[in-house]
Amino acid sequence: MFISQIGEEKIINLISKNIELNEEEVLTGIGDDAAVTRSQGDRLMLTTKDMLVEGVHFLNNLITPWQLGRKALAVNISDIAAMGGTPRHVMTAVGFPRETKLNVVKEIYRGISDLCRIYSLNLMGGDTVRSPKGIIISITVIGEVKEENLILRSGARPGDYIGVTGQLGASAAGLDLMLKKHDASSAWVQELIEAHLEPPLRLKESHLLAEKGLATSMIDVSDGLLKDLGEIIRASGVGAKIYLEKIPVHPATLVASQFMEKDALGFALSGGEDYELLFTLNPGKYDKYKEEKQKIESKLTVIGEITFKEEGIRLIDKEGKEKKFPENGYSHF
Repeated sequence: MFISQIGEEKIINLISKNIELNEEEVLTGIGDDAAVTRSQGDRLMLTTKDMLVEGVHFLNNLITPWQLGRKALAVNISDIAAMGGTPRHVMTAVGFPRETKLNVVKEIYRGISDLCRIYSLNLMGGDTVRSPKGIIISITVIGEVKEENLILRSGARPGDYIGVTGQLGASAAGLDLMLKKHDASSAWVQELIEAHLEPPLRLKESHLLAEKGLATSMIDVSDGLLKDLGEIIRASGVGAKIYLEKIPVHPATLVASQFMEKDALGFALSGGEDYELLFTLNPGKYDKYKEEKQKIESKLTVIGEITFKEEGIRLIDKEGKEKKFPENGYSHF
């Protein structure tokens, strides 16, 4: 049997089944955006790792080395944000083919270093090796969170509202335009391409949701809204109802979908790599949520509600009818 026959989720389940952890030290291991271990005082340590592989996650002709370095770190910072935490330290492991130009290496690390400088992260070291084919970047980010502010995927309960930061669908639409080599002179095209190559970071939004006790669960939208919401409902043992007309589709995505004759909701629901935060909200704190969200620049939009497990994910159109959607988001295998 090949791994392509069982898929990414079953592979992760298989790996985690036989791993034993010291439960006094490790609160959460495989299965969330970051591992959670005890630190000193009232703080927990968060550890996350993501890998970008040339030909799988990026194409060299579509991304600059600086953007590649920045994105490799950004996707890890996003995982820390999804737990309500603050990133502190960074370690890198990079594989380069022999023929890689020195300036490419310098620019990748400049992208990493620039983001470290902005968020006061310590780049502590790592490893550099030869890759037989293509560039591989693996980054580990260590962060921290106060125990009372920790947000897991497993905290959603029936009756909770479902919310999302920012706007969705821009990254997937931008990638589609790049792959089709569309003229990038238009402002809306540039906006979508930038959304894919330089994803947003929602640390401020994360801290607001965590420190004010608003979010009951959270995940970052890396594989698509539907797939990532599926992770929350599986971890929490609940179902979900999404109102399609409330989904904040990026305005430039609406333009792109008309131009390419594609469904804008398809980009928003299953496109992935938006790196916005998808969260659930205690309805008793909705008034506090409305008050607090005025303090940040990005949008915070309620798009649905948590239901009971047997309902799965239901998509409701503006007429109140349930709509089926064929795609479920990105999976490696």
